[in-house]
Amino acid sequence: MKCVKVSPILGMGTCWQVARYCLVGAANTLIDVGILNVLLWRFPTHNVHLLVVENSVAYASGAVSSFFLNKYWTFRRRQRPTRREGGRFLLSVALELVSSNGLLWLAGMALSPFIANVTVWGNASKLLAVAVGAVLSYLLMRFWIFASGTQDRAIPPGTSPPTAEV
Repeated sequence: MKCVKVSPILGMGTCWQVARYCLVGAANTLIDVGILNVLLWRFPTHNVHLLVVENSVAYASGAVSSFFLNKYWTFRRRQRPTRREGGRFLLSVALELVSSNGLLWLAGMALSPFIANVTVWGNASKLLAVAVGAVLSYLLMRFWIFASGTQDRAIPPGTSPPTAEV
């Protein structure tokens, strides 16, 4: 299968960029769901409000790795993180978290009468929120957070990105 530009009109780059984004998303989702399950195990509840709090902690944990993996690997930006990128990323995570928690709350309310097991209930609710949130996240990162740079600042294959100063 040959990988070609997805759409020159939209400037989405190659399908490899989308594939990298999906791999990063999978890793971040594993972090997110893993932490959510630890919280559900440690603090079991059928209270949808507590589930939203636990989801917020778990989601924020995955967001930290998301920023750096997407910046340096998915979108191949090699400059150090800027305040503008950081601010845009924090705003997008806040929007995604509101969206995720809203979807999680709706799914949790709908599924609660039908699923007695706290872990199954929490994970089923989370699955819906993750699926919808993944599309929103990609669009925000691709067209807003990392859109300001030109492709000439992309990290050439075989080189390492700089490390961020803390």
